[in-house]
Amino acid sequence: MTVTRRSLALNVVLAVVKTSVGQAAHSQALVADGLHSLADLAGDIAALLGLSIAAKPGDDDHPYGHHKFASLATLFVAALVLSFCTLLIIKSASSLLAPAPAMPGWPALAVAVVSLFAKEGFYHYASRQARRLKSRVLAAGALDHRADAFASLLATAAILAALLGGPAWAFLDKVAGLALGGYLALNGANLMLQSCADLLDTAPRREIINDLREHVLAVPGTVAYHNFRARRVGDLYEVDLHLQVDEHLSVEAGHDIAGRVKRAILAKHPEVVEVLVHLEPASALRDTGVHDRRAGSA
Repeated sequence: MTVTRRSLALNVVLAVVKTSVGQAAHSQALVADGLHSLADLAGDIAALLGLSIAAKPGDDDHPYGHHKFASLATLFVAALVLSFCTLLIIKSASSLLAPAPAMPGWPALAVAVVSLFAKEGFYHYASRQARRLKSRVLAAGALDHRADAFASLLATAAILAALLGGPAWAFLDKVAGLALGGYLALNGANLMLQSCADLLDTAPRREIINDLREHVLAVPGTVAYHNFRARRVGDLYEVDLHLQVDEHLSVEAGHDIAGRVKRAILAKHPEVVEVLVHLEPASALRDTGVHDRRAGSA
């Protein structure tokens, strides 16, 4: 929560400063970089909502919890980002086609350089915290800060070229604004598609599924499992599976094995918020899609 709040504060400051200075200094590249920082707020807001609202227990209206509020917030912010990007692309294109493109000012260069060092520094800070806390969410956020640093580097190069080259090179700032606007629009569209997929309970990638289910048969007493499913709920996952144990075990013994499977998954994967285990006798191994201890089983 601390890392995410600091990331949110940094992105708010950079988004306001870069867009306002970019407008005043006639730098489309800096405006685009500012909107890039604005897009990063989507991930920060989603993470904060996922951590704060998800902590609320289920109620009569939301018996499964409140985790999907994070995906809903991401969808809303992604829509705003796409709207801003459309306006930016139109403005950058019109500025590029103008007879005498406006020259960016030196304040735009100073802000771009400050943003470059701030984002690169926060990347290293967030990476250290991600390794310490073993957090995939923070690791992904750290990589996003590194991408922002590259965007600020591109803006810095474009503004510097325009300032040193004079009016003949002023178009580079507008080209950079157009390129960053298109890049940001792609990121916004990808963010929107991901949030829609989460809201529609789309299955995670195959490697994520395999990583989650590798702990099932490692628990002593398990014989087989099938119907292993997972879905995203905000920034977290919910898992359910059908677990098969020796049919001669008591209900209490079978329930104990199921509990150990659940605890094994939760212990190894803090991104999993819930594991639902349906217990079955191993005599049902004739079912299709069963994973058991025998080598080569499907």
